[in-house]
Amino acid sequence: MIFFFYPSGRTIAMSLTGTHCELLCKHCNAQYLKGMLTKEQALKALKEHPGYYTSVLVSGGSTKEGKVPVVENLALIKKLYKMGLKLNFHTGLLSKREILKIKPFVNRISFDFIYDDEVIHDVYGLADKTKEDYEKTYLMMRRFVGGRIENEDGFPSTTVVPHFTIGLNCGNVTQGDFDTISELAYLKPTLLVLDVFIPTKHTPFADCPAPDLEDVRKIINKAHRRLTRTTLFLGCMRPFGKYREELDLMAYEEGVKGFVKPTKPLIEKVKASGEKIVVREECCALI
Repeated sequence: MIFFFYPSGRTIAMSLTGTHCELLCKHCNAQYLKGMLTKEQALKALKEHPGYYTSVLVSGGSTKEGKVPVVENLALIKKLYKMGLKLNFHTGLLSKREILKIKPFVNRISFDFIYDDEVIHDVYGLADKTKEDYEKTYLMMRRFVGGRIENEDGFPSTTVVPHFTIGLNCGNVTQGDFDTISELAYLKPTLLVLDVFIPTKHTPFADCPAPDLEDVRKIINKAHRRLTRTTLFLGCMRPFGKYREELDLMAYEEGVKGFVKPTKPLIEKVKASGEKIVVREECCALI
């Protein structure tokens, strides 16, 4: 079974902070916030198209502590939840108190799992945080919000979905990438979303190369071999063009089971294989 996701169909991507971010990580520099709706725009879209959107990605810029200010926007979150929308939170490093505050409204938490101090310090600019802080937060979320979800369709659902970006350190696949896979293998998530670094205009990493595809293959191969009880998805954050086409085909060969906005060559290959295709119009974490 292969999953294809087209999240722009039914999921609204909303930034709680507009285009503002205090952290300004080197790989993003708040550029990706420009593609999200503001709180006001999201509410307007929901009002103008009643019943069309089924979910909201609750995201935004980060504070200097490495978290999206979700608790500060609890009134809005409650309003969205009462509208019957599924909420997928992109939160960063929340405390136990903050996790418990949003718990009643969580359908999913998409958590950036970083187990590389060099990336945390040099890319994210979080000088006082370590890989242990990210692991601790992930485990707290899993403990207090929930892990695996059993469903009648047999889909790989889980409440807290770790996301890992390969080559985030200026396009270099380092030992830290391999260490992250090793640690995730120990933690045994039900679902893992793999992203790949994108050189992005107007960021300090704009001139960095996309990660070497053979290095990316090694990471995905290790993930497939070590995370034997984990379903692997390839997320929306990955380079476009020929690179993306080659990446999708390679990831499929290495055992990845879900793709956000799959490329044409991949679609054709999967159809030719005869595998069952499941199509969704929401974030892949909401499976």
